[in-house]
Amino acid sequence: MNILLWVLQILLAFYFMTGGIYMVNHYKILANVWALNTLPQPAWMVIGVLQILFSLGLVLPGVVRMFRKLTPISAVGLAIISLLGSTLYVAYAGSGILWAVVPAIVLAFVAYERWR
Repeated sequence: MNILLWVLQILLAFYFMTGGIYMVNHYKILANVWALNTLPQPAWMVIGVLQILFSLGLVLPGVVRMFRKLTPISAVGLAIISLLGSTLYVAYAGSGILWAVVPAIVLAFVAYERWR
């Protein structure tokens, strides 16, 4: 189970790290009409930075063997960001929410297992 959790944590950290970096560095590409009307630019930047920090929180506490309770907190934070993003995506872009819902479910599993 520990190996499975580590694989999931690394994959999810990579998934959200790349998304957060892309969101912070390429805001102009992402800033189409519906995104600008939904949230202002600073809010999108904060979400991108939170994704980066939470993705680091999935892996680093276990690697350095300190502050291990940050891993489930990071998983819950990313799950919340993912679910909020899925509601925005459905409201303005249509279907295809599995890209947000499936990671949120996996993150909830990781948070539960790492909290025990």
